[in-house]
Amino acid sequence: MRSGKIRIKKYKTGHHKGLILLLLLPAAAALYFLAGSGKITLPSFTLPSFSKEDMQQETRVITLEGGKAFALQLGAFSEESGADALAKSFISRGAAGYVHQQEGYRVLAAAYHTREEAAAVQNRLSDQHGVDVYIYPLARSTVTLRLTGRKAQLDALSDAWDMLLQLSSTLAHLSQSLDEGSMETEEIMQALSSQKETVQALQSRMLSLFPKEEHTAVTALSGLMNSLHTHLSSALAAENATRLGSRIKYCQLYVLCETERYVNSLIP
Repeated sequence: MRSGKIRIKKYKTGHHKGLILLLLLPAAAALYFLAGSGKITLPSFTLPSFSKEDMQQETRVITLEGGKAFALQLGAFSEESGADALAKSFISRGAAGYVHQQEGYRVLAAAYHTREEAAAVQNRLSDQHGVDVYIYPLARSTVTLRLTGRKAQLDALSDAWDMLLQLSSTLAHLSQSLDEGSMETEEIMQALSSQKETVQALQSRMLSLFPKEEHTAVTALSGLMNSLHTHLSSALAAENATRLGSRIKYCQLYVLCETERYVNSLIP
């Protein structure tokens, strides 16, 4: 089979909802995926600066844990223009103004780990500011992956996934700390800068290991991290604390919504 040629052979998946098996199988210098939709051959790669251990083949099972968050929805529209207009009107007030395309265009202000946290802010916005919001749940399915490939490749994918699953909590903490004044703005900026550097380093590492990748599991992940790096850079360029808070909330919602979209792209 030629490197880069995609061949699909369907097979029956398991019975667990939201659960798939993804398998990378080595043959010579090529890398393979076995997904719910079939077997896909990916291009060969080289590892010019990695150790012998990094080049070893190994098998690893990784579970991308599902999760829930609860967003505050400012409005929902059938057309993007209406959502964009509402989003812009709230950004100057510290809301994320994130437009989530899901059954229309939803304008989201912020996200919280629990419904209780979201409800407390919902009530405060209504009582103190006269702003009515709707609690919109965001859910991410659990995906189990069985990976066989070069150790360096598996490490890169695993580290990128771990970073995405943890980043939402980090951004939520920074947003809350800024709103409460429990952290200095400079500390928050330093933490954001560290997160941006981590994203950039992980993305560069993936590009060196998967230079001509075609499978969604890699290309979509790389694209997600590239956009995330841009959004974090935008947050670091915020001109005041209100805009900084808005952009941190935006980054958190981006991670939540796009990670959900990415996981769904892996499920047949």
